Amino acid sequence: MQQMMKRHEVPLELTWKIEDLFKTEEDFQKSSEEVFLLAQQFENDYKGQLTQADTLLKAIQEYEQILLKKSHIDEYAFLDFSVDMSDANRASRAGKTEILDSKINTILSFFHSELIHAPQELLEEALEKTPIYKTFLKDILREKPHALSPETEKALTALFNTTESFHGIYSQALHADLNYAPLTLEGKEIPMSFVKFENEYQIHPDTKLRRESFEAFSKELRKYENTVAAIYNAQVQKEKTMTTLRGFDSVFDYLLFQQKVDPSMYHRQIDIIMKELAPIMRKYAKLIQKTYGLEEMTFADLKAPLDPEYAPKITIEGAQQYVEGALSVMGEEYMSYVRPYFKDRWVDYAQNAGKTSGGFCASPYRIHPFILLSWTGELSEVFTLVHELGHGAHFGLAQQEQSFFNQDISMYLVEAPSTCNEMLLSNYLMKQKDDPRFRRWVLASMIENTYYHNFVTHLLEAHFQRKVYELVDKGEVLGAETLNQLKRETLEEFWGDAVKINDGAELTWMRQSHYYMGLYSYTYSAGLTLSTVISQAILHEGQPAVDRWISFLKAGGTKEILDMAKLAGIDISTDKPLKETIAFIGSLVDQVIQLSQKL
Repeated sequence: MQQMMKRHEVPLELTWKIEDLFKTEEDFQKSSEEVFLLAQQFENDYKGQLTQADTLLKAIQEYEQILLKKSHIDEYAFLDFSVDMSDANRASRAGKTEILDSKINTILSFFHSELIHAPQELLEEALEKTPIYKTFLKDILREKPHALSPETEKALTALFNTTESFHGIYSQALHADLNYAPLTLEGKEIPMSFVKFENEYQIHPDTKLRRESFEAFSKELRKYENTVAAIYNAQVQKEKTMTTLRGFDSVFDYLLFQQKVDPSMYHRQIDIIMKELAPIMRKYAKLIQKTYGLEEMTFADLKAPLDPEYAPKITIEGAQQYVEGALSVMGEEYMSYVRPYFKDRWVDYAQNAGKTSGGFCASPYRIHPFILLSWTGELSEVFTLVHELGHGAHFGLAQQEQSFFNQDISMYLVEAPSTCNEMLLSNYLMKQKDDPRFRRWVLASMIENTYYHNFVTHLLEAHFQRKVYELVDKGEVLGAETLNQLKRETLEEFWGDAVKINDGAELTWMRQSHYYMGLYSYTYSAGLTLSTVISQAILHEGQPAVDRWISFLKAGGTKEILDMAKLAGIDISTDKPLKETIAFIGSLVDQVIQLSQKL
């Protein structure tokens, strides 16, 4: 077996240019010390002094600059650690940066607390005087009814790393403590691990391998179900405690308040998809069953590829051509945020030992985005690249137009710019070839990756999560048996008689880190709803739709969710966009079935 390269062996052109953030280690250390001193000076200058609107606005400006500088330090430590987590120096720097971060947050905690407790008329006077910090001050006024005493707020800030530790403990349990024995299949020993199963075996065309690996994977997971249940219960009970402390009626109200989302929008997303998408996905499951000649379609078969022998390959240079071809419809301004990824080393493509899995985009304010991938040369990875480029171009445009505080979009909409790019890539690929097999591959990729990931996997997480919080609001304590039952009920409701829910499928809740991020899972389908509608508008309308979308991307976090969507010409106060998206998914499934009949 070929060993993975060490980080120092990776060709330079496959790595990102991290020195665009800090040229040297000395620059990084100097900036870290400077930010700490700035935080201390800020406390000396403003603690107990926020009595005048002008003073308050000057303090907000300085506070913003400190957080901006701190964000660059945090990003640098995180990004450099992510490319080689086995490197002791990188690990040490990341750990020290986390400690520094905690110290600075504790020093600065007085500011948010004093703002929250400032007289209403002072905040409103400051609001009238500033065009830049209106959103920031409106958020303070919005939070004011839920504020705790200054001493309590400071204590909560000091305890932040502790109260937010459950995700880290969960990750350690799953990725460090689980120990998978090798699989024996037809006399051959096959290595087994969490990553191997998720990235390779569950999507493998060999049904025996797919099912037996699922069984082995589930068997090992089950050993830790009580431990992980205890961790997850601690997380949701913490959220319930914060709900009570801050005076919210339910955990849903508390978590959705942070997203600025009306509960009706949240519940609508889950209810409609569970009812109207389920029959469509059952139809697709039956197509997979027919393709593989399975007597019975099981949960372990759901991610089997429709055409496993057709896996187009592509070089990085070829990917660049596809990406630029697909996104050129967005116009020159947008493309100015796309081209540098390839010529200026904004992407880390390398596969090396110690590198974190998956893909992501980080966007340090007004530096440039950094994208992490592990490039294998599969055409499917172009979808990952163009997805992350969507995040990067979005933040590039937003940061160009908005202040540091105004750049962030609501979580409800955050996946729209990235998934829109996936749709634009699919539209482009469909125009490149008339070959039915290639066209089926593109359509199936949209279903199996873009829509399955966002509208099925994450939506079923959201449905399960809703059941969990309903019990938590009633004062229930959650154990493994209850969580398993809730997950099985969710899967059975969605898949009906079309799919047998294997033993072990109920443990799927143990595999998702999103449960430690509040009500995050449902937002994937919300973002993709918006991006489906706008990408179809771009396809059929052209420039007018592009102009609307660019306006949306530039707005950052300056508008409420409904008004943001209206910038793109979409009314999400109704269920029309969601129903249109589900109908679009249905049309994709029908097209794939028709093409399959011809092949």
